[in-house]
Amino acid sequence: MITFVREPLNRFYSSYDEAYFRMGPWMGDGPIVRDKPRVRKQYRDNKYKVDKYPYLYEGFSTIDDFRRKYCPSEILDRGNFLNCNQVPSIDDGTLASRFSQFVRDYTGLDPFDVHLFLQSSYLVFPTGEPFPITVIYNATDAERGWQEVALRKGVDIPDGEMTHGRKITRRFDVGKVSDGTKRKICRMLALDYCCLNIELPEVCRGDGDGEEEGGDDDEAVYCAVEKRDVETMKYVLEPLVIHPWRDP
Repeated sequence: MITFVREPLNRFYSSYDEAYFRMGPWMGDGPIVRDKPRVRKQYRDNKYKVDKYPYLYEGFSTIDDFRRKYCPSEILDRGNFLNCNQVPSIDDGTLASRFSQFVRDYTGLDPFDVHLFLQSSYLVFPTGEPFPITVIYNATDAERGWQEVALRKGVDIPDGEMTHGRKITRRFDVGKVSDGTKRKICRMLALDYCCLNIELPEVCRGDGDGEEEGGDDDEAVYCAVEKRDVETMKYVLEPLVIHPWRDP
């Protein structure tokens, strides 16, 4: 069994961006969902999950209100709304600041959309046992991964036959996200970084000794593996225990 995973911090940016769009008030009524009753029902059934973050959609009631915050007017004036996702966002900081406020308030325990779930949570059975995965590939470089799979199986993938995932720009300006916000995200995603053995972004790194220059080590993420103690029998059922970040 194989799987593809993404770098957790970048995935969180994209996941939030998609979840934000999917749970906006324009999904309850308006042109986007006029002929999509199931989408409207999904929005109504899950709206309570974003009600605890009232600032997220403040001042937005329609999709046009939202688009004006990230899409250039020359594109909107021509009605080419899909092209909004192909150009850099014009976010003046409004959307980025709401993202940062959400990260401050969010615990990671109650995602309001499936896109915000941890990747590692999809790789275990309901009992907590891991899937029998033999190889983990980087989804950002999926083509190389699939070519490797094909090579190992003796299969040729013809040129032009590889299906690529969609590539869209983010609606909020990631460049305005502070280092402190990034470290909070890394702490929430520590299980993904540790369990999937993905290198931490430099801004999130620390060794856990509390002595990092600048005092940021208290916010840093690190992974520690603790062996079963054969004398006290602590962690008796597990040969190794992963401690992502630090225990509360």
